[in-house]
Amino acid sequence: MVLANRQRVVVGVDGSESSDAAARWAAEMAARLHSPLHIVSAVREPTFYMAEEAIAVPVEVWNQQKKNARKIVDDLSESLVGIHPDLAVSTEVVIMSVAALLKECSHTARLVVVGNSGSGAVSSFLLGSTAKAVAHNADCPVVVWREGRSTFDAPVVVGVDGSAASESAVGHAFEVASALGVALVAVHSWSPASKAGGVALPYFVDWPAYEREEAALLSESLAGWAEKYPDVQINRELRQGNASHTLVDLSAQSQLVIVGSHGRGSIASLVLGSTGANLVHHAHCPVMICRDGR
Repeated sequence: MVLANRQRVVVGVDGSESSDAAARWAAEMAARLHSPLHIVSAVREPTFYMAEEAIAVPVEVWNQQKKNARKIVDDLSESLVGIHPDLAVSTEVVIMSVAALLKECSHTARLVVVGNSGSGAVSSFLLGSTAKAVAHNADCPVVVWREGRSTFDAPVVVGVDGSAASESAVGHAFEVASALGVALVAVHSWSPASKAGGVALPYFVDWPAYEREEAALLSESLAGWAEKYPDVQINRELRQGNASHTLVDLSAQSQLVIVGSHGRGSIASLVLGSTGANLVHHAHCPVMICRDGR
């Protein structure tokens, strides 16, 4: 698995309150995973395009942006080392887009962390199109930080639907739960309407049989990982209804929700579809998005 084979936790920052909070969360996670933390920021190219004209940013403005970015990462590094004196922290400021930077970092990262919004001090849109692009293209799991009411002692939640992307999410969820020493809540939501195929006479449908099938899918998705991580306490949640609503609900008592980037059934297209957008925007804790095989 990626978490076991790679080391650095990478966090992208831009000077916003959200990215600062994401950095604090990333530092806490890195410390608990015994991983080094790498704080990165990006500065736009000195030329940007508007309509058909190329407009150059004055050199002094561009130099100030670079100084601001360097101060942001240096101040965060100093602050986080003060909180976690045993944590190895490195920093980097590069001239490229935030999405390209985090994508590049993901090649060797254990995790990439971004805030759920951005401001303009260095670069913005850390959620928007940038976070979506990173989550969709990264070579490691991506955590979109969201403020939570839970602590690192709270359980980890994982969405299960039987797809390859879901299997990746389940594997990472077991790794994280084991590393943190917390329980894992495995959630599988299914829709009676889709199972019945829109049948007009629902009393002719063998609902108990359908529920047994869904329960079997959940158990099979967890079986191998449960054997690999016997220390992890597993709580199974089999629910009828909307997957995103279920995951958002459970996130209120969780420290992290982990899902695949795409799948089938009720947890499909978690990054670009309505379910993922709902979870990323409304979860009560950070959300980890895992791609198939990553």
